[in-house]
Amino acid sequence: MTGRAAAIALTLLVWSSAGQTGTVRLDDTLTHTVPANVQMQWRPFVRGERDAGMEAWVRVNVRIDTREWMGRSGQVYLVLDSDDTSAMEAEWTTEGRLLAGRIRSGERTLVYSGTLTTATLDDQLVMRLRSLSDWRGSTRRLNFHFEFDTP
Repeated sequence: MTGRAAAIALTLLVWSSAGQTGTVRLDDTLTHTVPANVQMQWRPFVRGERDAGMEAWVRVNVRIDTREWMGRSGQVYLVLDSDDTSAMEAEWTTEGRLLAGRIRSGERTLVYSGTLTTATLDDQLVMRLRSLSDWRGSTRRLNFHFEFDTP
């Protein structure tokens, strides 16, 4: 490929990704929890509740690669995938870059709205995880990811 052809191909590639609209999954491979593993504890029984369930607290260090979307306006959503075990609920606070919120398995919720101005979107979430006591097994993976919606 000649230099001119390569430059045209690169320009078309950049132009095509910049013009994308809709929903895309963001690269959050540098996001991690502290501690890496957490043990669910029984929640205190409250009179009138059928199932107190289990809960755990975890810190999530969020680092989302947004280089491809810098300068674009849109919404970033946290998606909590559902699995074949009991429904999980997560509730969190943030250090301010992302929105605090609550989510249940199989849902997505808004955590950022506006123009992406930096190459990464970083924050720290303090997250409380809750589940009913009907899930089986000794381990469970917290499966979440982030999506970007553009107009």
